Amino acid sequence: MPIAIHGSTPAGAVDFSPVVSPSFSPPAGSLLVAAIGAYSSSPTISNSGTARTWTQRVVHGSVAGLRFYTAPNPTALSGITVTAGGTNGGLRVWVVTGQHPSSPIGTTGTGSTTTNNATATAYTSTAGGSRAFLVAIEGNSTYLAAPSSTDDEYAWQLSDASAGLAATKAANTATAGQVVTFNLDATGSATADWHWVALEILGASVDAEVTLTTVAVPAAMPAPAVSAGASAVPATIVVPTSMPRPATSAGASSTPATIAAAVAMPTPSVTTEDAEVVLLGTIAAATAMPTPAVQASSSAAPATIAAAAAMPTPVVQASAEVILSTIAVGAAMPRPVVSVPPLPGDRIVRAGQIEWNGFLLGSGTPYSWQELEGWRDSAPYISGNVDQPNANGSYPGQGYFGERILNWATLLKAPRLQVGQLLRDLQMATGRSQTEDEGALVIWDFDDAEPYLVYAHLSNRAPGKIDRNARLGRMRGGLQWICSGPEIFSVIRQSLPIPIDVETDVLNDGNEASPRVVYRIPGPCTTPQVENLTLDRVFGFDVDLADGEVLEIDVKYGNATVDGVDTLTTLIEGSTSVKDFVLGPGVNRLLWSAESGGTLMNVLWRHAST
Repeated sequence: MPIAIHGSTPAGAVDFSPVVSPSFSPPAGSLLVAAIGAYSSSPTISNSGTARTWTQRVVHGSVAGLRFYTAPNPTALSGITVTAGGTNGGLRVWVVTGQHPSSPIGTTGTGSTTTNNATATAYTSTAGGSRAFLVAIEGNSTYLAAPSSTDDEYAWQLSDASAGLAATKAANTATAGQVVTFNLDATGSATADWHWVALEILGASVDAEVTLTTVAVPAAMPAPAVSAGASAVPATIVVPTSMPRPATSAGASSTPATIAAAVAMPTPSVTTEDAEVVLLGTIAAATAMPTPAVQASSSAAPATIAAAAAMPTPVVQASAEVILSTIAVGAAMPRPVVSVPPLPGDRIVRAGQIEWNGFLLGSGTPYSWQELEGWRDSAPYISGNVDQPNANGSYPGQGYFGERILNWATLLKAPRLQVGQLLRDLQMATGRSQTEDEGALVIWDFDDAEPYLVYAHLSNRAPGKIDRNARLGRMRGGLQWICSGPEIFSVIRQSLPIPIDVETDVLNDGNEASPRVVYRIPGPCTTPQVENLTLDRVFGFDVDLADGEVLEIDVKYGNATVDGVDTLTTLIEGSTSVKDFVLGPGVNRLLWSAESGGTLMNVLWRHAST
């Protein structure tokens, strides 16, 4: 079933805090998508009736009250409302059906512009069949009327300083890799102050593209053997024969001669399977009647005589032409199975939970959260200073943070007959990594915060000593992770398409430079070059990309490839090294160009903090 906006979707709402939606009744299995458009710094969201788990999906870097939340709705609800607290502005809730059952969130996007009637680039779609949503505010206080859009929108205007709209595309996005845009039209024609965030909801089909080739199925049918020879040997047929009464004179004797009687035999019907009918003509049979004894009388009326007629055996030859109709042969091909890896944090639904490579710990599991160290702390500081040989102090150097070490204490609580299996599950989920690649660790500590992501190796598993309490279902232990980098990243990976030769702001909403950045430049394009005007860094590649080829530069791993083939050797002399082409904290102004060709460059990144 494709993604659809369910008919129970309520109208939008606008008010001073709190903002409450009209009541509505979402069906079981639907997804609630809530857009908040305001200038507040920390809005909250909740619903009446049975509480649903709301997760923040995207927030604007400079307008914190501009954000999206989603909540799965596993069972049908009746007459509920959604409330946005701590905010003055607009609220729009959509009831979505046909979404992916376990991973409905695709990519996100944010942006700003001063164009009055703007075409806002939301994001580049990650899957076909997804649906785009956007919420925007227009902050120019001279605009005293609600804005509008050519997309399916709910627009509002509150007082004389806040106007905005929430919109969705009228149809699902056809394919992956499609640049999705929305129309934003402020009142009047003067300079506007647009800010927006966008969210992609994925359809129920898997997060992959499957191209199936035509399967040729030869259907061989043996030639039918048709035999249509028949020999008919009918038995003797008793034919009742009626002889006319003879007229005889009294006193005379009568010796009639043999009378030839014609006997008509019904035409036999001969068939061979589906062949034509063979018609046999009438056979004339001669019948000999014995001489009747006649006594002289005034009249002679012999009774009817039954005559037996012997019919010679006919020889029947029948040729049959059999025409068989075309046979349709159906070929059943097994349904393809596509495996899509889960995204980091997919299993986390509330604060107090930890997810390690898809394994859930903490609240709602037998492995309860007791204590966590090293999470909100800064990593060990490396000063880079050099001691002065003949004076007090040192020469100042460039400071760095070292590894981040996390220690988590847990209390396992379970029925005694389940302890062994739970320990086995923990053991299987916390084995040593077989490669240098770090695993994804997602932690959600406080209710009013959001989950964050680090990459780490699990360095120690200590479920606790096995004593009497352990055998009764109580064990105190812990886990330790070592993160090679000190950064804590946003769970949601940001995405922004940047047009060629257009300076574009990219927000790293953290306090640390983010190395988790990927630049993708599609062909046709010759000698692409990217500048970070904020950090005064530039790199370029001496490559000629054909149509369909993509140059991908991964800052974290310091590599560059074209469709998987290493092309780092084409880095132009004088370029910044790939590993140094990070996004600094805050706004980064990027500009890219090419000697020829080129349309859009896509940037993907995670916000970083320490």
